[in-house]
Amino acid sequence: MTQVLRPLQKLFSGAGDPNVIVGFEKSDDAAVYRISDEVALIETLDFFPPVVDDAWTYGAIAAANAMSDVYAMGGEVKLALNIVAWPEHLDNEILSEVLRGAGEKVLEAGGTVVGGHTIVSSEPKFGLSVTGIASPERLIKNSGATPGDVLCLTKPIGTGISLTAAKQSQSHLDLSIVIDSMLQLNKVPSQLALLHNAAAMTDITGFGLIGHSVEMANASGCTFEIYSDAVPLFANTLELLSGGAESSGLSNNKASLEKTIDVKSTISELLLSAFFDPQTSGPLLVAFPKSEVELFSEAMENSDHKTWIIGQVLERTENPLIIS
Repeated sequence: MTQVLRPLQKLFSGAGDPNVIVGFEKSDDAAVYRISDEVALIETLDFFPPVVDDAWTYGAIAAANAMSDVYAMGGEVKLALNIVAWPEHLDNEILSEVLRGAGEKVLEAGGTVVGGHTIVSSEPKFGLSVTGIASPERLIKNSGATPGDVLCLTKPIGTGISLTAAKQSQSHLDLSIVIDSMLQLNKVPSQLALLHNAAAMTDITGFGLIGHSVEMANASGCTFEIYSDAVPLFANTLELLSGGAESSGLSNNKASLEKTIDVKSTISELLLSAFFDPQTSGPLLVAFPKSEVELFSEAMENSDHKTWIIGQVLERTENPLIIS
């Protein structure tokens, strides 16, 4: 998509409007438009086919995933619109449960679903267009990391591998912990990141830990070093991956991104592959000044959330990402 949009950049990057604070130039998580000196609008959308069998859970996960882009900018969720593609042969009660799951998750976030649009489709798809707000002066972009910053992650990774394994009916799979993680909003980690002076932030979604780390490093003009043994994985992630739970998204990420990384250690191919895994409603990746890391970690623990220190920000080298 980046290659498709690049020739059209003048059309879609704000067309000279000085109030467009964030377009797509640096692959940030959402668009941001200044309304006043105090308020900026954050706009994003996301939708996808079902990732779980339960209709309510599907809707709630889709909502949490869509709202995550607002939280990745340090914003507050205010409004959402449903995006629905639905087969005629599926019971409308199933759709009602999808919408209920999403609506309740948006309410949990402090926002409101105010409408949407539905089309007929051979395959069900659902998501949200989300509007958030933030102070223009307190936005957390993906481009503010500087050498010396510390990289923190706020959830384990491996959702794509677990969901693929579930489709394959692999044994050794407890999807409940993964579902609970996908249902968890990034609201509190975002608020605490803002409170503790996060330098840069993004959420880990379709391009995996490696892809979004590369985007953030490039946007910041730095190189990120990820400590491979410090990255949290869901239980049995590598076992499921060795059993064949590699999605097409993981394979595509690996093919397009493997030349952008410098692997410095004897990291296993399985673990490296896990870092390419596309995430649904994944964690926030946050760069902090060293002085704020312990304070953020304590605040997260006091709020019943976890965080992991997984790397550091370095001066720019040949590649934007080092896996050590």
